[in-house]
Amino acid sequence: MGGHRLRRRLATALVALTAISALILSLVFLGMERYIEKATLGTLLEREMSYRVRANTVPAPGDMQGETLRFYRPALGGAKPPHTLTDLAPGSYDQLVIGEQRFFVRVQQLAAGDIAYLSYRDNAMEARERLLFIALFGALGLIALLGFWISGRLARQTLSPLDGLVAKLHALDPEQRGQRLAPADRDSELAVIADALNAYMQRLDDLVERERAFAAAASHELRTPLAVIRGAAEVLEASNSSPALARIQRAARQAQHDLDALLWLSRAGEAPTVETLPLHECLQDLCAAQIDSHAVVWQLQSCTVVAPPGAVAIIVSNLLRNALRAAPKPGGVRLRLSSGELIVDDDGPGVPTDELPQVFAPRTRGHDGGTGMGLYIAATLATRLGWGLRLENRAGGGARATLKLCGADSAG
Repeated sequence: MGGHRLRRRLATALVALTAISALILSLVFLGMERYIEKATLGTLLEREMSYRVRANTVPAPGDMQGETLRFYRPALGGAKPPHTLTDLAPGSYDQLVIGEQRFFVRVQQLAAGDIAYLSYRDNAMEARERLLFIALFGALGLIALLGFWISGRLARQTLSPLDGLVAKLHALDPEQRGQRLAPADRDSELAVIADALNAYMQRLDDLVERERAFAAAASHELRTPLAVIRGAAEVLEASNSSPALARIQRAARQAQHDLDALLWLSRAGEAPTVETLPLHECLQDLCAAQIDSHAVVWQLQSCTVVAPPGAVAIIVSNLLRNALRAAPKPGGVRLRLSSGELIVDDDGPGVPTDELPQVFAPRTRGHDGGTGMGLYIAATLATRLGWGLRLENRAGGGARATLKLCGADSAG
């Protein structure tokens, strides 16, 4: 759509430029035509006046005067000039109205009390001017139509390389590294843009590789102490069993799952192993390491999903943590699992309407002291799993997070 708008703007600008240029030329032509016509008639009247004055021509009576050219010289007798002429000072007059008709008039002072008048009316001049205006406006309309057609073709031809570059950009897969735009024609102005985009994509690839290398290194460094903790816990379990030891083992397993899910989220690790999870049985245990499960009212119906445990724990625990910060009073957070949906309600103040569209954006901090990453991580993992997540304000107050568990098996 952006390319189409650019083509329309370019075509419109070209048509407007063509029309304005044609209009200016037409006005110049009209001005020159009128100037030449007046100059020619003025010269003819001056010569005619000089000829008649030298010949001492006596004006013919009024009924013998021609309709086109009339001569008056009251000092010699003959036809009397109209009062409109006698009121004029010596000189030349253009388009003087006499009896509803337009005349070119020349008045010449020959001597004291001797003034000559010469008037000329071109009957066909007005018709010629009308035809000229019709021809000019017709030509302007034709030029506008031709300009529209030519401008459209020129705009398409001019912007077709840009459209091709945009199509190539849309065809790039953001999940694949190392992609580049095909080299543009060296004579094309778009070659500079293509080279700049390729250089930018190279810098992005380098940045992603550095991030992946960092994530891989962090993964290695984190997996080692986790493995030591789990190994030590297994050794202790062989000789002694206690609730604290079981808690250590559970926390180590959950940390391992969380690490796998976060590495998968950052594209630095392989997809974590999926398991068949009866959420109505294991959801509280999955979230126990992240939140105080006793502060949540659980309403669980039978629901089974096939997903990585760590991803499920991160999504749900982030939703609960966000709700607990908004409604810190006991019983103010309720989790309901039914019909393939997981719903988290809180009795907090809700989310300001202007902030709702950005709640899943990274580093969007609310007024409850969050880091701005929890909901972003939850939404990104949900999208990766093919689930749907939305957050809205409830009519009775507070917020509601709804997680659509696509592919879940549930029973009432």
